[in-house]
Amino acid sequence: MNFFVYHEAKSKFAYMFDENTVHLRVQASKDHIHQIDVIYGDPFFWRPKEDDPETWEWKAETSETLSLEKEYETQQFDHYFIAVKPQYKRLKYAFIINKRYLYGARGVIDLESTPSAKTDLFNFFNFPYLNKEDLFDAPKWVEDQIWYSIFPERFANGNPDNDPEGTLPWGETESYDNKLRFGGDLEGIIEHLDYIKSLGVTGIYMTPIFDSDSSHKYDINNYKKIDPAFGDNETLGRLVEEAHKRDMKVMLDAVFNHCGFRHPFFQDVLKHGKNSEYFGCFHVINPDKSLLPFDIEPGETLSDKQMTFCREYPDAINYRTFAFTPKMPKLNTDHPLMKEHLLEVAKYWIETYDIDGWRLDVSNEVSHQFWREFRQEVKLVKPDAYIVGENWDNSNPWLQGDQYDAVMNYEILFPIWQYFGVNTDRPNITKTTFIELINKVLTDYPKHVLKYMYNLVDSHDTARIMEICDYDTRRVKMVYLFLFTFPGAPSIYYGGEVGLGGKHDPDNRRCMIWDDTKQDTDLKQFLQQLISIRQENHAFKSVDYIWLKTDNPHILIFRKGDLTFIFNNHEQEQTIALPESLAYKRVKNIFSKQNINLKSTLTISPYQFRVFR
Repeated sequence: MNFFVYHEAKSKFAYMFDENTVHLRVQASKDHIHQIDVIYGDPFFWRPKEDDPETWEWKAETSETLSLEKEYETQQFDHYFIAVKPQYKRLKYAFIINKRYLYGARGVIDLESTPSAKTDLFNFFNFPYLNKEDLFDAPKWVEDQIWYSIFPERFANGNPDNDPEGTLPWGETESYDNKLRFGGDLEGIIEHLDYIKSLGVTGIYMTPIFDSDSSHKYDINNYKKIDPAFGDNETLGRLVEEAHKRDMKVMLDAVFNHCGFRHPFFQDVLKHGKNSEYFGCFHVINPDKSLLPFDIEPGETLSDKQMTFCREYPDAINYRTFAFTPKMPKLNTDHPLMKEHLLEVAKYWIETYDIDGWRLDVSNEVSHQFWREFRQEVKLVKPDAYIVGENWDNSNPWLQGDQYDAVMNYEILFPIWQYFGVNTDRPNITKTTFIELINKVLTDYPKHVLKYMYNLVDSHDTARIMEICDYDTRRVKMVYLFLFTFPGAPSIYYGGEVGLGGKHDPDNRRCMIWDDTKQDTDLKQFLQQLISIRQENHAFKSVDYIWLKTDNPHILIFRKGDLTFIFNNHEQEQTIALPESLAYKRVKNIFSKQNINLKSTLTISPYQFRVFR
């Protein structure tokens, strides 16, 4: 036996897809296996042997062995897949490799020497029962969602009366930093809801809007109060109401990993130390020492000099923080007072203002148990509320149906950058590597989980896609097109539709371009058309990719449903031999809406694409 195989019951390799279906996956050595079959049946399905009525043996539900499909290839593995429907909702199963080896829960057995292993359930995998309540259940509306991500301070100034001291004229700066204020607020978002709707967008996600000392608001002092520079609670109420009138959802940012330095709980601990009733709400390292090596007056925050000292000497901070930022003390979400406070906040904004979802900041640093309770509380108030975590890595432990509905899908962002982009801090990758990395994401998550992912190519935490693509809108269009083919809900970071650029934070938080003469209207029109096409063509939302082979290293071709996508990711024109499924076919270009009679070859201009039905 010179191959590797891996499967794990009750995991991403064996999961309940719907009430009657189990998806099974096997990971195997690349190019070493020519066939994987599955033998399965009910664990209690025993019958007398035909030639010996007094001896009972286990029978599979099927009279024939079913073959798995080789679905995807990654760098080291082939990935096999099959969907099975156990008649009695119970499942015992094992795999037969290359028609000879039985692979089960306790090892691999050579059937030539031990043929009885095919009916010995001791070595079979087990899926005990398909319980409906265990089924992953996310809001169905997310499948058709197009998000527009907004950093409120830099989107639009709708009410100059609430501008903080030192507010600058809109966009008038040579370089951006997080201390600058330009007056962006909720009123500005309300005034531009028709603009957002005109793009075809169906929902907005806003970075934090609660009372805070910063422009970014990730250091929250009062979770139940809208920051005065953004308006007040009733302003948010109007925003949600107006968005809902336009059939648009509203998702807020829940910063429950840490709070602001001036949060009253933390201020009480600063003042009273371990005698504070809120002492256990934070992660104090040594209860017998001061939180900081210097005194802070009540209600004050840290000076720049003190912040610099803490960065140079992080061990001087006597409490856990977000990163090593003393202005952001980490919350103990297991403490009853803190847990009650945060869960009340989560429900308050849904019950009072009817928001539609929460994006969870630094979500992978918060305990699984807290998120389980968070989900229960939120779903009791609004069963179809959307819960999406900010996880930058593989996130299966959070996506078992008991915590999040999805995560921000940074796992596709980086391959997209490295394949289509220019200005990245990682090396560019070949078409083959790109396909393998995308396949990895497709096989890392159950198919029904993929349908609810929050997909993005830039955010308030990354460089903007215009910067990544060296301000070449041809590349940017290819990026957005591929993003919109990925299952889940694509997101546009505000201004991305009109060519707003920017390097990493804080440069990525530039003021929105509202001057029509400075907007890239061609890019905006392209995105409007792309959104419309995606909504009209269900194939965009399919979870399955079929990669079509071509010898040209610069041409990417794949099929989804009845659509075929072709990308020329090169600076020179390319002429390719069309695959058999396209050669000499009459197709429709879904962007130009023209019917075309294809020949055996196709010529594509630099950094252009075709989508044919």
